[in-house]
Amino acid sequence: MVHDLLARADLDALLLAGRYSLLDTSALNTLLPQLQKKGVALALGGVFNSGILAQRLQPGDRPTFNYQAAPGPWLERALQLQSHCDRYEVALPAAALQFALAHPAASLVLLGARDAAQWHQARAMARQPIDAGLWRDLKDAGLLPAQAPTP
Repeated sequence: MVHDLLARADLDALLLAGRYSLLDTSALNTLLPQLQKKGVALALGGVFNSGILAQRLQPGDRPTFNYQAAPGPWLERALQLQSHCDRYEVALPAAALQFALAHPAASLVLLGARDAAQWHQARAMARQPIDAGLWRDLKDAGLLPAQAPTP
């Protein structure tokens, strides 16, 4: 739908929810280059994929993905991401936020903070130091595409 919209309309900005995140990079090779080529600013929503990347995951958790219980393959992938983050002592939500912000097409990220405390927490996550080794490990493990920009 977004590709059709871009073909028919002259847009200044576009909101994309959930299709460019640490968990789901499906927009990386098609939509994001198209936005950059057309000079369309990108606002990313859903960088926590409706909850699955918003917290520390534990085996047995049933977080949400796309606003429903996370299907097994997505949950397994998120747990693998969590495992790599744990090795680097990085909060999964911090990695998710910084990954989304690292793409040059991303102008801003919409977080949906419920209160001031969540807003301040998100700002801290955006500044949390993350060792470059985490991003290399995620790519080496096939959890991120090799061409994905990282902080």
